[in-house]
Amino acid sequence: MNSVWRSIYSNLKVGIGEVSSLTGVTQRQLRYWEEKGYIEPIEKEGLRKYTLGTLFSIAFIKEKLDQGYTLASAVKKSKEDQTKVKLLRKLFSDPNYQINVCDLEHEYGQVNFGELRLMDGRKGDLTAIIDQDGTHYEFDEK
Repeated sequence: MNSVWRSIYSNLKVGIGEVSSLTGVTQRQLRYWEEKGYIEPIEKEGLRKYTLGTLFSIAFIKEKLDQGYTLASAVKKSKEDQTKVKLLRKLFSDPNYQINVCDLEHEYGQVNFGELRLMDGRKGDLTAIIDQDGTHYEFDEK
């Protein structure tokens, strides 16, 4: 993440009322989640404010609650999902990978992971293809 995005992500402050209206989580629920240690405001004096990262956490938790999870399970699952997103972000920030958009409207594309060596010693290029058939992989042996 470059410095502009990091700055926005870290420094944007959203008030509790706005968070509540954006997510559908009541202000009372948000305060309860704070008491349980599930979320933390950046400002408690006067109007409670949250970072953009906390807003995303709240949205993740709310989504899991709507899917039938208990609050504790929703928090755990949302942390797992957020960690998966971070891992994918790290994976795809590798400058050796080439990501090509083939169809902007349908969000189809290809990710070339470059040359890989299989456990049996064979080498080749691995490409993930996302198209109307879903996601599949091609291994072009060299």
